[in-house]
Amino acid sequence: MQKILCATDETEVSRNAEEFAADLAKAVNAELCYIHVSPPRPGDSGIENGRLSIILDEAAARDHEILQNSMDAADKKGVKNVTCRTVRSATVVSTISGIAEKEGFDHILAGSTGREGIPRFLIGSVASGLIHKAHCPVTIVR
Repeated sequence: MQKILCATDETEVSRNAEEFAADLAKAVNAELCYIHVSPPRPGDSGIENGRLSIILDEAAARDHEILQNSMDAADKKGVKNVTCRTVRSATVVSTISGIAEKEGFDHILAGSTGREGIPRFLIGSVASGLIHKAHCPVTIVR
C-alpha cells in the first residue's frame, strides 16, 4: 500500500475515517490524500446580481475548513506526505473512484453511518457505492 485516498466531509464518521487513514498511512509509510467532493450549488453556473462570487467564496471557505480538519488529524499523527483536494461534482462515488483509479491510489477509506433499509435507500450510500465501483480495496470506518 503506497497511496491512500480518504473521502471526507463534515460528519463524525468522516472524522473517524480521517483518523483511521492517518494511522494507516503512518503505519505503512504511505502517501495520504484527503478528498472532499462538494456538490455544485444553485447559482454556481450563473451570476445573479453579483451573488456568484459571494456563493463561491462561502463554499470555498467551508471546503477549506473541512480539509483543514483532515490535515489536523494527519499532523497530530505525524503523517508527513499528506495532500488535500476539493472537487465539485454531483456524482460523489464516480468522482472518488475515478480519481483513485486515474491517479494510482491503491486503497480508499470512507466513513459510514451504517444505515440500512429505507433510510439507506432514500439517502444513498457513498460507502456502498465505493465498495461496488472502486478498482482497489475500500475500507469503511464507523
